[in-house]
Amino acid sequence: MNTSIFKPVLAVMLIMAMTVGCMPKKNSEPLPLAKKATQVATKMAKQLVETDHNDTLAMQNCILEAKAQQAEFQAARDTAAINSYNRAYKKYLMKNDPQLAKEIFVERPKNLPADEPWDEFEQLVEDK
Repeated sequence: MNTSIFKPVLAVMLIMAMTVGCMPKKNSEPLPLAKKATQVATKMAKQLVETDHNDTLAMQNCILEAKAQQAEFQAARDTAAINSYNRAYKKYLMKNDPQLAKEIFVERPKNLPADEPWDEFEQLVEDK
C-alpha cells in the first residue's frame, strides 16, 4: 500500500493526538462526552479498517472524516473526551488491523537519542 498520499493527513492526526495526549487527566470516571467520543472513535476506526486498502482516496477520506469527528471534542475543550477518542481509535486499529496501525501511529526509533529532533514525516516503523 502506498502511504505517500496519507503522510500529510496522518502527520496532522499524529501531531494532534500527541499534543492532546500530553494534557493532564481530570477525572478517572468517564464522563458522558468521553463515552460518546469512545463510541464515535470506534465507529470511525471500523470504517477505516473496512475500507479497501488499495483505494487510497477512500482511505484518505476516512481519515479526514475521523479527524473532523475528533474536532468536535476538541471544540468542546473536553480533555477526557479527546483522550478517550484518541485511545479508542488507536486501540481499535491496533486490535483489528495492526499493520495499518503501524503505518498511522509511527513510533519514535528506539536508537534515536532523546535530545535529537525526530521528523515523523520521514520515519517508518521497523518490523519487530
